[in-house]
Amino acid sequence: MITTNINQMGSAKIPDKRWFCALAVSLISSVAFTTIVDAGCSCSAVGDWETKAAEFLKIDDTSVTPSSYGDAQTTTTTNQPKTVSRSESFPNGEILKPMKGVSSSDVVLDVSNGENYAKSHIKNAIHIPSRDFLDSDGKLKSSQELSIVLGDAGISRDDPLVVYGTYESSGEAEFAFLVLRYLGQKEVKLLDGSLADWQAAGLPVESSENKKPRTHYIPEVQSEVIAKYDYVKSNQAQIVDVRPFVEFGKGRIPGSVALDPATIVKGEKIKGVEDLSVVFDRLSKDRPIVVYSSDYSRSSLVWYALQLMGYKASIYTWEDWKEHDTTDSQTAATTSVGSPAGSKYIKLGSK
Repeated sequence: MITTNINQMGSAKIPDKRWFCALAVSLISSVAFTTIVDAGCSCSAVGDWETKAAEFLKIDDTSVTPSSYGDAQTTTTTNQPKTVSRSESFPNGEILKPMKGVSSSDVVLDVSNGENYAKSHIKNAIHIPSRDFLDSDGKLKSSQELSIVLGDAGISRDDPLVVYGTYESSGEAEFAFLVLRYLGQKEVKLLDGSLADWQAAGLPVESSENKKPRTHYIPEVQSEVIAKYDYVKSNQAQIVDVRPFVEFGKGRIPGSVALDPATIVKGEKIKGVEDLSVVFDRLSKDRPIVVYSSDYSRSSLVWYALQLMGYKASIYTWEDWKEHDTTDSQTAATTSVGSPAGSKYIKLGSK
């Protein structure tokens, strides 16, 4: 009967695979049904014929089992390693803002010196050159004077600020960050990248000046950010001198160690967590750190890197030390290594 039906098809188009599959199932079903009747309806026989039918048809089309395909796809996706941003890699990375994390609710503050802002800057950025935080003698202005600078630019202590300078290694943005922390700014972060990085990422820039209405900046001074002479002299903190090494050789605070800010940067950016761990490996997290220099940009750069790594640090100036204790600073220059009053001839970041 089957042979007759097939012969009657003549030169008709050859059926596709599904036709043969249906035919095969029909044949196996007939055989299986006969077996079941003869055996008294054995349930195991039903399981056998399903297995044999599947083996015969060799069903391996993924469209037949979409759930298993979906599971495999999900597994592949979840097993992929998560990309960790630079800010997430640091112990205190919350003070670093990824470029693509900047939103319209953030107030972007450009603190670059020179003509950079006039040429190009991040869209909607407000400009306050970092040098505006210093007086004519290069000393940090008082909290009242600093508040006026910020208020005139329309900055309030409640603004969520994102700060950037010419580039990270310039120390401009780090110094501004320090000033804002000193004044008690509620939310301030450093942009993780320069203007060039911002442009390379395809993010918007402009050259027109942006201004906000003047406001009254009300500071809430955080005195622990800037160390005082008595605290520095008390030997409670680790003292890090970041002036040029030749200056360290001429005179320094007793007990201090030298660190070249160049050792914490790579190109135009602060180094990553692994490299900074090597630079700071001789410093203990169990004791606070005082970073001092004659240049706020140098000391702020190192201070900020220490903050990223989870150290408790503050800023001090060499000029303040000399004003208070000329004798100790002069003696330190000639004290031998190992003397309790002398400085340690150690350059951090080198073995």
